[in-house]
Amino acid sequence: MKKVLILLFILLLAPSSFAIQEERKISLKDAIELAIRTNPQMELARLDVDIARNKIFEANRLQNPSIHTFQNIPKAGVGNPQQVGVDYTIELFKRGKRKETAKTYSLAVSDHQKFLEYGLIAEVKKSYVNLLVKKSKYKVLKEQEQLAKELYENIKQEVEKGNLPKTEEIQAKIAVNKSIMLTNVARTETITAQNYFNSVLNTSDINLDTKEDFLPDNYSSLMAISPNEKTPDLKEIKEYALNNRYDLLMAQKEAEAAKKNLEATKNLRIPDVELTGGYAYQTKGMSGDGQFQSGGYVGARLVNIPILYNFKPEIDNAKIEIQKAELKYEDAKIDAIRNITDAYEKFVIARENLNYYNKEILTNSRELMEASKKSLSNKEIDFTTFLVSKKLYLELTLGYQDALGEYYSSYADLLKEINSDSIYLTKTETL
Repeated sequence: MKKVLILLFILLLAPSSFAIQEERKISLKDAIELAIRTNPQMELARLDVDIARNKIFEANRLQNPSIHTFQNIPKAGVGNPQQVGVDYTIELFKRGKRKETAKTYSLAVSDHQKFLEYGLIAEVKKSYVNLLVKKSKYKVLKEQEQLAKELYENIKQEVEKGNLPKTEEIQAKIAVNKSIMLTNVARTETITAQNYFNSVLNTSDINLDTKEDFLPDNYSSLMAISPNEKTPDLKEIKEYALNNRYDLLMAQKEAEAAKKNLEATKNLRIPDVELTGGYAYQTKGMSGDGQFQSGGYVGARLVNIPILYNFKPEIDNAKIEIQKAELKYEDAKIDAIRNITDAYEKFVIARENLNYYNKEILTNSRELMEASKKSLSNKEIDFTTFLVSKKLYLELTLGYQDALGEYYSSYADLLKEINSDSIYLTKTETL
């Protein structure tokens, strides 16, 4: 027992900061920059770019020389020189082709990195917006819970005075409990959304939250445009995307690299030249006239002559790689067209829904709620009728948050599919 008390005492004295995660608010722009900097997939993509650039130097390499020596032993050396020299192989019409292939492939890898960036940017935007939607809904439901409690207290007093039947109090109590339940669910969903947002940003030692406390309708603050702005039509967007999407550019460069690789592979059939040269000498004891003799020697020969093996399998595989690359491009193009069309249609629908909320539904729902509260206070309607109005208002308010969030998310998806920072199709560098 004494040991247990001592352990508890130590734990109480120990700093508790290790269990408290640092919390910090972050803007959407800073969140995107952080994700690009720390996301493991982006780091892997950057490493792939480094590897591809190193392969250019690898492809352009010169052959290393060889050192040889010939030392004739006893009588075999009489009249014959001892030799020390260097052999060097010169590749004919190979290095340039290899380097061109590696360069083109390196550009394709860079395009892949940029394509991943746009996907990550969209994911950060959507997780950021989703968290704001959940926070906004929680805020609305918390306000509704407080309203339900206030109404319950007022109705309870009226029941005690005999101005209202007991059933009104019971209904008001049920409404309070339901509001508390909905608020708790919304709080849980907010925590889940924040955890997912942090997982997208790859954070573990800090808990990041959105800079805003609720979903704003200041569209530029979340890197979006107003739903009232005119946007390019699908044909223009599709044409731009098919010429600028980085996955398509990557596939085109891979096909180009495959063609260059075929040329480099065909050149394997060209023999190489091996040069040799060095220093030769005869000692007095080994020379024919008893004098020390010395001098140099040079030589050349063709090597790797394609007689026994003509590299046909390598050439055939290089041709197949071209077919694969071209098929990959066509497949990527079909997927791109489908994804662009889908993203555009979702954006258009989200924009129409949001504009409908802004122009009609929100104004009418606020007027209905204010009129219902006034009628309830004046005893013109009973509590059941007010609950119907309140339920409708709540559904419309929460629906607006969903519509606003869907608009932001669909816009982020559309920019991802066209690989642009703006729907107005001005190509700029990604963040």
